[in-house]
Amino acid sequence: MKIGFQIEHLDPSRGGAETYVYDFARELLAAGHEVHLFAADFGAEPEGAVAHHVLQRGLTRPERDLRFARAAAKAARRADLDVVVAVGRTFGANVLQPHGGTLPGSRRQNLRRIADPAVRRLKMAFDWMNPRTRMQRWIERRAYEADPPPEVIAISKMVRRDMREFYGVPDERLHLVYNGVDVTRFCPEACCTLRDERREAWGLAPDETCFLIVAHNFKLKGMRELVEAVARLDKSQPWRVVVVGKGSPRPYLERIEQAACGGRFQFAGAMDDVVPAYAAADVYVQPTWYDPCSLVVLEALACGRPVITTRFNGASELMEDGRDGLIVDTPAAIDALAEAMRELLDANLRRRMGRAARKTAEQHPIERNFEEMMAVFEKAAARKEARR
Repeated sequence: MKIGFQIEHLDPSRGGAETYVYDFARELLAAGHEVHLFAADFGAEPEGAVAHHVLQRGLTRPERDLRFARAAAKAARRADLDVVVAVGRTFGANVLQPHGGTLPGSRRQNLRRIADPAVRRLKMAFDWMNPRTRMQRWIERRAYEADPPPEVIAISKMVRRDMREFYGVPDERLHLVYNGVDVTRFCPEACCTLRDERREAWGLAPDETCFLIVAHNFKLKGMRELVEAVARLDKSQPWRVVVVGKGSPRPYLERIEQAACGGRFQFAGAMDDVVPAYAAADVYVQPTWYDPCSLVVLEALACGRPVITTRFNGASELMEDGRDGLIVDTPAAIDALAEAMRELLDANLRRRMGRAARKTAEQHPIERNFEEMMAVFEKAAARKEARR
């Protein structure tokens, strides 16, 4: 089968959708499929894939968004593929798999971060008038309302609800396919061999509980709420929070110092390989405001690390609260978040939950995701052939 992916940036170091497409393309190639990748820039290209460098010129960001969407559609038509998968916002796909969820759903969650009603209304007005947001909304709606209509893949029930609410996608075209994880690469055995070296590099004492978060968008992933929760923890106990990602710590440093937690936070920057980070960690924590289905949560579970996250994370649908981790209703529930972290200072509880976490991840391997995705691809290809 000839399969193409449209994605603005194909750089696995960006995480999320970029990592997923890169890894999935390699799975397709290994299975003997022909893979085409349509992107404005490539941080890496899977060996054997056909890379289409799509121009994205324009004076303004909205103009570049539109030009990429149109150019990616044109390039896909020329390639004459069986299946074209849109991972971002573009045109011409017969399968939509938006890893960022829906724009209206994402915007709604961003607004929930703002406690002040007046500031929230101003933010709503700004979003409504913002040229780039308006362009993205228009492109996204056109993709859902294309003729012929595409097959649509939701990567969590949360995203599926949004697709029904905002775009009225009928059930016969709406497929639930959770992300999968490489349970061979991300595993407790690999972590055991790397743990001591990474903990020593980070200066972690043997008895120090390490809470890890891997994120680039600190604001959306709940960094402010995490700082507030940490301020409530018992400072007589040995623990530390390690932050891996490209985000800037500057907006949070003052509050960290005020809470007398200056030595408790460590901003480690981005890492090309995050397995050593999971190896050093005892608990993975991500109090996110919006995550369609977090890959890093699945990776942490696969490594046998209990996870603290929120119900605004689609990956929480795969977990059982109190078994493989702890799920907080909302990041705004600071006391509940602090209590979840406090509970997991207990090493025996962490070990029990860690074993359950691994079992959860084993139920969602990348192979299962591959099979379920291929079933949707085959349906889309058959519909396309029938129209011909």
